[in-house]
Amino acid sequence: MIKKNIYLIGLMGAGKSTVGKLLAQKLDWHFQDLDEEIERESDQTIAQIFSESGEAVFRQMESATLLRTEMLQNTIIACGGGVVTSTENLEFLKEQSTIWLVLSPEEAAARLEYATDRPLLSRCKDTLQKLGNILEARQEAYARASTLQINVGEKSPDTIVDQVMKELSIRHV
Repeated sequence: MIKKNIYLIGLMGAGKSTVGKLLAQKLDWHFQDLDEEIERESDQTIAQIFSESGEAVFRQMESATLLRTEMLQNTIIACGGGVVTSTENLEFLKEQSTIWLVLSPEEAAARLEYATDRPLLSRCKDTLQKLGNILEARQEAYARASTLQINVGEKSPDTIVDQVMKELSIRHV
């Protein structure tokens, strides 16, 4: 049975926000993007937080914001790609309806080719290698946190949403 919220996790560029908004519309649920919520609450961009306070401070903010979502209902929550790097977050997500939008580093690199708002890629000389390293470090955590895994490579957001809906009805996540 679907729990009260659905969490989307995965590598940056997987389409968590795009798919999340479409899925929320289709289910007539609310949508929340954790990064946008952090930016709203802190009155800073994610890049500013990384630059001025560091990744550790951002991760603390991310954890606090994630754990507050437990109070929500009927909400699709797009999590930042690194949300699974915290043991507390991983344990929380394991107890939720969590969908891993699986994307290869090659596909992520192609999608993020012109992105300027990704702090972990800002000073990167080899985006593909960096994304490969990030995925390698997080892959096990994504798998452990997720109830359902959907390969999103070379699929349109609408196709992904249709697949999620189909899987949810079959599996009753």
